[in-house]
Amino acid sequence: MVEWQSSKTRTRSATACTDREWPCNHCQARKIAHLCKFASRRTVRAAKSRSRETIQSECFQTPGTYLTAEPVSHIKHDIRNDDDFRVLGYLPDHQNASKAGGESEEGHRLSFNGEMEAALRIIPAKPYADILVEHFLDNTNYQYYALYPPAFMHDYSIWWSRKVNGLPLTADFTCLLIRVCACSVPHIEEGLREKLESELGESLDHLSVRYHNTAKQLSSTIGPGKGGMTQIQQLFLTAQWYKTEALFVESWHALSVAIHEAQEQGMHKNSSSSKFSDFDREMRRRLWCILYAWDWQMSLLLARPIIINSSCCAFEMPTMQLESGDSESEAPSPMAHMVLQCQLGLAISKIPGVMGGELSATQAIPIQEQTEKWFDSFPPVYSILNPSTQWDSKFHFVNLQRLQLHVIGYMMLLMPLKECLTKHFSTHSSSIEKGLQRTAVEDALKLLAACDDLLRHIYPLNAKFHFAPFLMFDTAALLCLAILHDKEESLPRREEIFKAISRTLNDLSRLSKRAKTGMICYTILKKLVACLPTEARSTEPEAPQSSIDVSSTIPDMPGIADAMLCCPTTDLSNSFDSEIFPPKSLNSTSLDTLGGLGDLCNVDLGELGQIWDWQDLDINFPTGPLI
Repeated sequence: MVEWQSSKTRTRSATACTDREWPCNHCQARKIAHLCKFASRRTVRAAKSRSRETIQSECFQTPGTYLTAEPVSHIKHDIRNDDDFRVLGYLPDHQNASKAGGESEEGHRLSFNGEMEAALRIIPAKPYADILVEHFLDNTNYQYYALYPPAFMHDYSIWWSRKVNGLPLTADFTCLLIRVCACSVPHIEEGLREKLESELGESLDHLSVRYHNTAKQLSSTIGPGKGGMTQIQQLFLTAQWYKTEALFVESWHALSVAIHEAQEQGMHKNSSSSKFSDFDREMRRRLWCILYAWDWQMSLLLARPIIINSSCCAFEMPTMQLESGDSESEAPSPMAHMVLQCQLGLAISKIPGVMGGELSATQAIPIQEQTEKWFDSFPPVYSILNPSTQWDSKFHFVNLQRLQLHVIGYMMLLMPLKECLTKHFSTHSSSIEKGLQRTAVEDALKLLAACDDLLRHIYPLNAKFHFAPFLMFDTAALLCLAILHDKEESLPRREEIFKAISRTLNDLSRLSKRAKTGMICYTILKKLVACLPTEARSTEPEAPQSSIDVSSTIPDMPGIADAMLCCPTTDLSNSFDSEIFPPKSLNSTSLDTLGGLGDLCNVDLGELGQIWDWQDLDINFPTGPLI
């Protein structure tokens, strides 16, 4: 486990990279911790002497950014051998050079071929690209924190400088930039969205798909192991984009590609080799941690084997010192929540059968023990009970990440117990079986409450962050089926279950006009609720109508404006590229005409069908078959 104590225990006052503490206070204060390096005083003196001799032939714009009239091949030779310049921070390290768009061998061989020309055409003018990049770094990036903002912005400025001056650009950073734009678009608030669509002359939803397709074509020109960390980052953002669009299976396959690229670059091995700088080593650890956290969660949600065999890998947790500044050293790192998720995955992966991707009640007790131990390891800022909120107002990512962790923990507790919710228990059932059902109900209620908190926090800006809505739907649907199976009305906490289902239906109704997946979840859950006993249906809220103020229809969502009224549902199956969104038979009209449970088995669930199978629900339909 990573130690979560404050970094204020440091007492040395570092003033330069020669202090042999990484990252030093000097570099942190200048927001260039990624450029911090160790060096002896003799090396620094030699570097200064060398820089005076060569500075006349090169024009430096900013540390790490340069223009030159000399041949590019000559520059490449200097960059690869001039360690003194690199020590002073004037030149990027060769391990990071490909990110800057022109330092790698592959980058210099890349001419402006068809894929690169198409990529450069689709990237918006710099003022608009700046808006999308800034929005991504300030909002979307904090969901998983795959990019370290100072390093990305450093390389971003270099990329534009090289583009303006007609210098070679690498495919990997160009792909990464396009992926950032694609992932930023779905989370842009309405006012800015309208402004951008008006000035760019195109729907941002269409643009997001075009960004994705263009980056996909350009990415295909990069061979395995050729793009460095930048390539892994852009491949991960590919998986993130698919997940945002509720294409879960596609996201899992894209994640597999990113994992294999990381393995190709040796991220599954010990990174103590001297060929890596401290920043490279930290970023390699971070990326591997994120990939593993995503792997075990998505694989279990999709009932697939976990891709990374943790018993065959070296897991070195990130130090998270990049963000530990002088005045804010007690604030949590934006990476901390991913480290915790990785730790939970490593703990439960040791339980027999978990690596296969399917969980059962036989694994419930060890999973519960590991998850409770994981909860107890949280630093105060993420605590389940009475968390410290001192940083919430200053760092907006803290509450988001705290709520994500709570949801993941309760999700893990419920997963092996799902079958206990719909299992029929008689008076002759054992106390152990009844105890498992009681625990399953408690965990389901806790999960719904945690998802409700997360949804309130992310809505409406991140309405397409499907993690919370899907878990809410999945859990509420299971509770509906538990009620339907409970012929003797012996299910624990029935009244609380009815209220939780009603609240979930309330929440999903708000999303039903915001995203296609929200519409599917809301309409199907509404049909399930209609089949429940009268005591449950009496608490069902009415679906919001376009002519009604949604905020008055759903009073238990405080502080949320009726933003859904100004954002009509987008039919993804008709308006988007057929390669990404193949035509589906599902639409709101077909769902609204459903009669009861017997019709639900014939519904095309669209993307939701990838992770929610009627075959697993044990529903006795009126027509006879058990599905």
